Amino acid sequence: MFTKILVGYDGSKGGKAALERAAVAAKNNHAQLTAIWVRQPLPRHADLPGESEGEAEAAADYFGERKREVEEMAKQQGIEIGCESRSGHAAKVIVNFCQDGGYDLIIIGHSDHSELWGRLLGDTADRISDHAHCSVLIVKQ
Repeated sequence: MFTKILVGYDGSKGGKAALERAAVAAKNNHAQLTAIWVRQPLPRHADLPGESEGEAEAAADYFGERKREVEEMAKQQGIEIGCESRSGHAAKVIVNFCQDGGYDLIIIGHSDHSELWGRLLGDTADRISDHAHCSVLIVKQ
């Protein structure tokens, strides 16, 4: 049914649930699976010398940890999972990456924010489901 699946993965509980569901879906559908992690852009002007470099290094370390988790899931399921990292607004980056890559399913975890917070600001999953050109599966825990 689905041939190219994109999963948003940030290491959160919701992200882990989405990654697991995506790995199973990819295995069952013999689909290509890519995990994407999106981080906020680094500040253009730092207050202290070396601050931007330190933040970039911390982001690279964090992505490395997420990549190892994705590789472990791939090993458990006996599949390959590609990994991508981008910078920007998470929902916009995921929707654009999905469209540009010809993906036919996005799997994303539901956030752990309170109901009030979600109503006031919306969350990434809501925004992705509103703007994606393809099917979106929001995984709740």
